[in-house]
This record gives sequence, structure tokens and C-alpha cells, in this order.
Amino acid sequence: MIDLGLSKLAVIGGIALIVIGPERLPAVARVAGRLFGKAQGYLATLKSEVNAQMFAETLKAEKDAVIESVEVLRSVADDMAEAEQDFSAAVAAANRTFDSISGHESFVGDDSIRQKQRSFKQKKRHYFSGPPVWYQRTQVRHARRLSTATRRRSDAGSVLSGSRFFG
Repeated sequence: MIDLGLSKLAVIGGIALIVIGPERLPAVARVAGRLFGKAQGYLATLKSEVNAQMFAETLKAEKDAVIESVEVLRSVADDMAEAEQDFSAAVAAANRTFDSISGHESFVGDDSIRQKQRSFKQKKRHYFSGPPVWYQRTQVRHARRLSTATRRRSDAGSVLSGSRFFG
């Protein structure tokens, strides 16, 4: 802006004192101060309007970028939907082909296939089943081994007294 130093302001004040006079100088200084304040207010308003306009332009640019990204996402979604339809059509065609092949070339009857499946499942169950549950329950498994003296003492105590609490 204007480069006014202290010496330049003193020169301007001295010239104004000489031209205007000492009696009207305070009134002129008040009017000049009001005008300067109004000019500062107008500049602040102008500055805020320019900033708002710039902010609106940046928002508009961001909005355009978001719209472009949404359009890209929509195109990707459309491509995925089209690919899904193609895949579904290919699976349906493969199923129809398999059905037509299995319908024409039936070497073995369905009953014999089911019977083989049933016997296979039974053999598999028998192989993986292990010993029967009633047998497992009758077998006592100790989590840890006891010494012979401890086993004899616990066996003798339970057999002779019948109950440890009411002995």
C-alpha cells in the first residue's frame, strides 16, 4: 500500500495545520478518521466477499471431483453387474450341459449309486467311530498314576468302611 513513515506523517500534519488552521483541524481530523474507518470497513467487507467467492469456487471444484468419482464408481458397479450376469449365464450353461450329458450316458442306475454311497458312509462311520460309548464309560482312565501304597489304601478304605464320612 502506501508507505507512510513517521516523518512523512509529521510533514503532512504540519502542512494541514498551516492550510486548515488550528481551529478547524480537530473537526477535519474527526471526519478523516471516520472516512478512514469506513474505508477499512468497506475493505473488510470486500475481502470477506472475495474469500466467500473463492471458497464457493473451491467447493464447486470439489463437488465436480466427487461427481466424477461417483460416475467412475457407477461404471465399475455396472461392469461388475455385467460380469456377474455373464458368470451366471456361463454357470447355467455348464449346468445344462452337465444335465444333458448325465441324462444321456447313464451307465449305472441311480439305485446302485445310492446303495454304494450308503455303504461307503456306513464303512466310514464304523472306521472313525472308535469303541462304543458303553465300553468307554466302563473303562476308568486316571489322569495321573498313583503309587501302589496309595492305591491299596484308597481301595481298602472304600471297601471296608463303605463310606468315608460315616465310618
